[in-house]
Amino acid sequence: MAAIETAGWVNAGSVPPTLDEVSLPQPLPPLMLVAFTRPDLLQAVLQGIRQQTALPPQIIAFVDGARKPADLPLIEQCLVLLQQFTEVVPVQIVTRPENLGCDRNVILGLTEVLSSHEAVVYLEDDILPNRHFYERMARLLAAYRDQPQVASISAYASLPGELTAATDVWVSNRVFPWGMGLWADRWQALDLANRSGQYNPFHCFHNIPATVQTKLTLVNQFWLEKNQQTDWAITFTLAALHRQQVHLVPQVSLIRNIGFGHPEAKTYRGQEPAWVNSRYDAEAYPNQLPASLDLLPPLQTRLTGAELAQYFSTAGLWLSPRALVDLLQSYPDFTSRIAFCKLFLTRFPMLLRRWRNGRPV
Repeated sequence: MAAIETAGWVNAGSVPPTLDEVSLPQPLPPLMLVAFTRPDLLQAVLQGIRQQTALPPQIIAFVDGARKPADLPLIEQCLVLLQQFTEVVPVQIVTRPENLGCDRNVILGLTEVLSSHEAVVYLEDDILPNRHFYERMARLLAAYRDQPQVASISAYASLPGELTAATDVWVSNRVFPWGMGLWADRWQALDLANRSGQYNPFHCFHNIPATVQTKLTLVNQFWLEKNQQTDWAITFTLAALHRQQVHLVPQVSLIRNIGFGHPEAKTYRGQEPAWVNSRYDAEAYPNQLPASLDLLPPLQTRLTGAELAQYFSTAGLWLSPRALVDLLQSYPDFTSRIAFCKLFLTRFPMLLRRWRNGRPV
């Protein structure tokens, strides 16, 4: 492990222009790691942690309970790997007596860790960090500790492809939890541990403010509602958005998702899409920080109703009667109303089939 120099700047309510000017926090935050039935991926991630330029003082690993007997030997292999890694970093292992599912395991795990720690760096068993990951996350946690508008920091670059920022880190209304940092006060304020798995503070997908960035969240939430599924990352994104909080995201990813196509994958079972790791850089070292917490101008602009209706159509969405009425009230201009009515009529046969089959519409 290379020696890390600590700069002289300490957070006093403002943020310097570069991350190198920020001292590492004392104490350093623990690294929370979630693992389940993918010991092969976990082994690669642990190797990535071993190669960090700064090591965490402790790893707190949450291993979910088995869903079926075939899970048991895979879970046991994960536990052995974590126990062996204590030679590198002290590892506290929390095993669940029953299967909570990914969402509940993560939310309860973060809540448990942040009940006794001021901040945490979070990683999953299919997210491979580059060697600067932990050190950069720790400094970002220190830099924005006194900025309650910032809900989280992320190691994954998710800037819309058509946009570029002038700094290494930019302000976002959307976040991927593929390697991130969180503070206790902000996480506790969201109170996700006591919320329903399908919690949406905007109540329905179509009430979410729509921009060139958040339109993606609208679509994610639509499918969660229609398929009666949950996704803690979407719930977290919506809860922060509702509180008018933002996230800090790098222009270049410090992590690489290695879980696509794995037989034990929950969500990403197919071939890895081209966009997933397109911005990953094994030597990514974000340093230049934004001058303010304002979103880039294109990310502040609300979509017109016509633009939103077109996006819904392209994404294969349909509108329920309730959604149609709400959208007509929210976008009262003639062009938007025509676009939403056209979408409703075009997709009405699909809505009718779902209703007849007893499925959510």
